[in-house]
Amino acid sequence: MVRRMELVAAAVQMCSSDDLGANLTRARQLAAQGADRGANLVILPECFAFLGRKEGDKMAVAEVLDDARPGPILSALAEIATGHRAWVIGGGLPERVPGDERRAYNTAAVVDPDGRLVGRYRKLHLFDVDIPGGAVLRESDGTAGGDAPLVVAIGDRRVGVTICYDVRFPELYRELAYDLGADTIVVPAAFTAHTGRAHWHVLLRARAIEDQCWIVAAAQHGRHNDKRESYGHSLVIDPWGTIAGEQAEGDGVVVATLGAEAVATTRRQMPCRSHAVRWRGR
Repeated sequence: MVRRMELVAAAVQMCSSDDLGANLTRARQLAAQGADRGANLVILPECFAFLGRKEGDKMAVAEVLDDARPGPILSALAEIATGHRAWVIGGGLPERVPGDERRAYNTAAVVDPDGRLVGRYRKLHLFDVDIPGGAVLRESDGTAGGDAPLVVAIGDRRVGVTICYDVRFPELYRELAYDLGADTIVVPAAFTAHTGRAHWHVLLRARAIEDQCWIVAAAQHGRHNDKRESYGHSLVIDPWGTIAGEQAEGDGVVVATLGAEAVATTRRQMPCRSHAVRWRGR
């Protein structure tokens, strides 16, 4: 019998740099704050372990994700998980691609309370853009794209995993919620300050409303270096699209209980799935 789970999520907000040790120390501190407030699911933002000036900088800290021989990043996630008896989703870390010395996967690693790596999501959509009045970013210069979505079972709950730029592709979220049964979807991110001001809140609320699920977005904030600045505003959004918690600026943690009944009630009262005549997976 699957154990019923009261899911209490902590979305961690931090400002990472190119100092791996300092970033991991700060991630541990902020995760502890969330656990102290009752969280049993901790979500760390994209690039929580390392955020350099150029895409290729991360290769210096990229790891093979192997429980038997964990590197510093996976070891830190396991330490957080076992120390607080919590599930941990390490929002986006550089995972080595076999035979490729130039690129790494941008991988969200899922670690259970026993410290075991139980899932990995390799970011599907890579951020290659020329931002008007802002930076030119080419994630694909140093990142290999993933090829599959991920939903993990946490007790009787199902949690979908996405990363940052994925939020602009509603078909992924529809697949996670409709085809794979997610009632909660996490969005660790390092959203740029320029695009964040315009689109962050509306995109995340839209994904929650469309798929009638909880959205938990753990964000980077502030200026990382002379080339990168992130928007912040870590959010928890309920299945009706209401913001249930927000960390607008600075380091911090948003903690919220993600009630399963809120999902069931919203889907029952507004039965959009049964009306989705064009959804290919219906």
